[in-house]
Amino acid sequence: MPRHSGMADREPCPWRIVDDIGGAFSMGAIGGSVWHTLKGLRMSPKGAKMAGAVSAVTARAPVLGGQFAVWGGLFACCDCTLTSIRQKEDPWNAIMSGAATGGILAARAGPQAMASAAVVGGVLLALIEGMGIMISRAFAPPVLNADDYERAMQQDVTAPPTAGGLFPTGVFAPSAAAPPADTAPPPMSSNPSIFSDSDGTTFQTEGSSDGGSAESSKSGSWFSFGS
Repeated sequence: MPRHSGMADREPCPWRIVDDIGGAFSMGAIGGSVWHTLKGLRMSPKGAKMAGAVSAVTARAPVLGGQFAVWGGLFACCDCTLTSIRQKEDPWNAIMSGAATGGILAARAGPQAMASAAVVGGVLLALIEGMGIMISRAFAPPVLNADDYERAMQQDVTAPPTAGGLFPTGVFAPSAAAPPADTAPPPMSSNPSIFSDSDGTTFQTEGSSDGGSAESSKSGSWFSFGS
């Protein structure tokens, strides 16, 4: 069964009647309580305003809730009947159900009152349905066309991002403009047989071919014996 209305997301028809009756009774009872509380406070004499408000609420709020429940039950029955006959759910079901409900409730007042109540009920439900459609269209996401679908298909969702991110450049990685670190080894001496200690003292290995250098190094060495 096709659904074209935002009201089609309610309970299915056998349970929709019970749901509408309960919701209408709650709405009428709560609204009637607020209304008759204010009316009782205004109409009661001084010193008895609270008692008058409580009395008005207990006497009239359930009656108003029952009237709302009757209206909601008749509306749900008409709506389910039209849905079964027309085999689809759209705003016309609600509009015709509102007109039928208004006419049935005014049946005891004569044909003229029935017609007037039917017109009022149909117009009221038409306004409600129109507002619902306008609100749903206003908050609905934009409809994608063929160009949008083609542009979305061209994007590779598995590719890594090329720009942006949570952190700016250089927070966890070195900047590209930073000069490279100097990792070249220190220059070695031209004479591989001469080494330098950490305190600046130089000494020469035993296999040196220069006799004079060996003698001078031996005489000035830190080695204190064996000369």
